[in-house]
Amino acid sequence: MTDFTLWQQAPFDAVTGHILSRYHDTHRRQFAELIPLAEKVATVHEGTFPAEVLPLLQYMQAELFSHMMKEEQVLFPMINQGAGRGAAMPIRMMMHEHDQHEAAISRLLELTGNLQAPEDACRSWQRLYALIRELVDDLNDHIVLENEILFPRVLA
Repeated sequence: MTDFTLWQQAPFDAVTGHILSRYHDTHRRQFAELIPLAEKVATVHEGTFPAEVLPLLQYMQAELFSHMMKEEQVLFPMINQGAGRGAAMPIRMMMHEHDQHEAAISRLLELTGNLQAPEDACRSWQRLYALIRELVDDLNDHIVLENEILFPRVLA
């Protein structure tokens, strides 16, 4: 897990700016590579590759992109303008969506045997699981930064 000490005192616009550049932009790039690779692996290894992985990744992409758009267009501008407790309702909604993201991650890890590709897996399958691991790690850090650092500070 990442050390978020720096963000405990940083101005809100610095924290939200970091989230946008470090996480939102990164997640968009990750899914741009993940989805086509998952489609390839699912097609080539139909019958052995877990069938639910591709639709789950597609679901996660749609949900996460919608979530990030709400943060970018509504919540972060409110926070940066000093809304404080006035941002409580959107924050609650974002935290609920974070719970849904965590549930999707748990399901993904379950389907993939904790991202352990078979011993005879091709390079594409191995690369896919490595990319999913990066996504999971980044998404978990992203959620922690918002839920445990940013949102409590905004509502204090």
